[in-house]
This record gives sequence, structure tokens and C-alpha cells, in this order.
Amino acid sequence: MISNTEFKKLEKLTKLSFLSEDAASFMIKLDSVLKMIDTLKEVECENIEPLRSVSELNQFMRPDEIINKDISDDLFKNIPSQGADFAQEVKCFVVPKVIE
Repeated sequence: MISNTEFKKLEKLTKLSFLSEDAASFMIKLDSVLKMIDTLKEVECENIEPLRSVSELNQFMRPDEIINKDISDDLFKNIPSQGADFAQEVKCFVVPKVIE
């Protein structure tokens, strides 16, 4: 079981604070997590290849190409007719005032 001294140090390192009744409960839960980790340390995995992906499929990586394309027409074609001409002219969206 984790000691009170270790718990206080952990509390300080994580910048958390616990009430005394909550600390006892948390210490028990933390101890069970540490026991699970110790159990995992016992697993023999010397001859097991590391898992890089859950999926067996290889991911296709496309080349990283910079494409300079003016998409402003596509962006502004869905603007409501009121203010659409002005928005396309200045290349910005015109929205109603929200805050006074």
C-alpha cells in the first residue's frame, strides 16, 4: 500500500489537494492501479513484435504537395443573397452585430 508520505509527495507533485476522507479512498484506488501495473510487468513479451496499428492494413501516405488554389468562389457561393456581392468583393463574411 502507498504510504501517507508518498501520497503527500504525489499530491504536491500533481498540484492536487484531497480532503482526508477522500485521500484514504483515493489511496486505495491508486494502490489497486499500481498492483495492475505490477501484474503487467510480469508478462513475458520478449519475442512479441510491437503493435504499430490495430488495423492490418497499410496506411497510404500521399505526397505533401502545396496547392495554391483560389477557393473563394466556393466559399462564398453559399452566402445568402443579402450582402453576398459585398462579401465576395471584400473577401470576408458579413454577419449581423451580436454584442452591443
